[in-house]
Amino acid sequence: MKAVFNLAVLAALASNAFAQTFTDCNPLDKTCPSDPALGTEHEWYFNTTLDTTIWNMTTGDYTTTSDGAEFTLTKEGQSTLLQSNFYIFFGVVESWVKMAKGKGIISSVVLESDDLDEIDWEWVGYNTSQVQSNFFGKGNHTTYNRGGFHAVANADTEFHNYTTYWDQNKLEWWIDGDLVRTVPYSTSSTVYGKNYPQTPCQVKISNWPAGTKSADPGTVIWAGGLVDYSEAPFTMTVQKVRVQDFHTGKEYSYGDHSGSWQSIKVTPGNSTALDHINNPPKSLSEKWDDLGTGAHVGVYAGAAAAGTLVFVALGLYCLRQRRKGRLEHALDTDQDATDRNEMQNYQNSWKATEWRNSGYRPVT
Repeated sequence: MKAVFNLAVLAALASNAFAQTFTDCNPLDKTCPSDPALGTEHEWYFNTTLDTTIWNMTTGDYTTTSDGAEFTLTKEGQSTLLQSNFYIFFGVVESWVKMAKGKGIISSVVLESDDLDEIDWEWVGYNTSQVQSNFFGKGNHTTYNRGGFHAVANADTEFHNYTTYWDQNKLEWWIDGDLVRTVPYSTSSTVYGKNYPQTPCQVKISNWPAGTKSADPGTVIWAGGLVDYSEAPFTMTVQKVRVQDFHTGKEYSYGDHSGSWQSIKVTPGNSTALDHINNPPKSLSEKWDDLGTGAHVGVYAGAAAAGTLVFVALGLYCLRQRRKGRLEHALDTDQDATDRNEMQNYQNSWKATEWRNSGYRPVT
């Protein structure tokens, strides 16, 4: 029974990876556009909005907090995926992560290439004291003996450093500075030969539901069961990410359809990512400081002119209102005088009538 369960779990690992991997153009089948390189080393803090030239939120959204970027699922049908717009050709990826807790929920940090080489960190939401490592080559998910399981305490409440070291000779997974797994490259091995990841990869960060009714049954078992959304929200938090590209160049291209690292061509020059790292988007105050004295004077003069126009317009408005008030006051004064005269005439007329009706006559 245990053997059957393990087989199901391993099969689920494969189907999970297959479900989450994709490529817009596979260089094993045809000639594809070159991949933009990172070509340097850099560390990104995720407690601020990321540069969309370098990082692309392709599915869902994230929330920026003082702790980092939160990738949260609250209802059925949601998923999140952040991926780099750059590629690395061998290198190091360090991520400081708090996994999402909840059965059926998967947090992941993945390296993936256009021909579907893949290197994984995966956290299964029902187990907050373990992380899984895995790798695949050329989209081959038919062998189930590549997964590793590693203890890590309080993975959902504490940030831990999960590091991948990757070159043409070996793959290493590190947790908080401790080496937990090594996979060597070997041309004679079915598992570690062509299936060894060796082509330029993007960095992909995701929080997604594996425990869905439409998923393969083995995947649901691996994920710990169906997601119970009454226990939402399910939040994965990424504090920061450091990426080192072992090559320096502008872009990477495939020299043939073999998918071997020897076939990859490196175009010299500065990458788009490197240019943006060296010249990050400027704040409004920085843009203002960059303006020359003449521009400052022009802006101030324009502002002064605009202020003068507003002041003049306000003065004219007040003057018109004052004149209008005077006219209305004058009209009111004239009306009052007219009313008083009419009242006086009425009173005089009334007194005269009363005098005549009284029969009084003066003595002569």
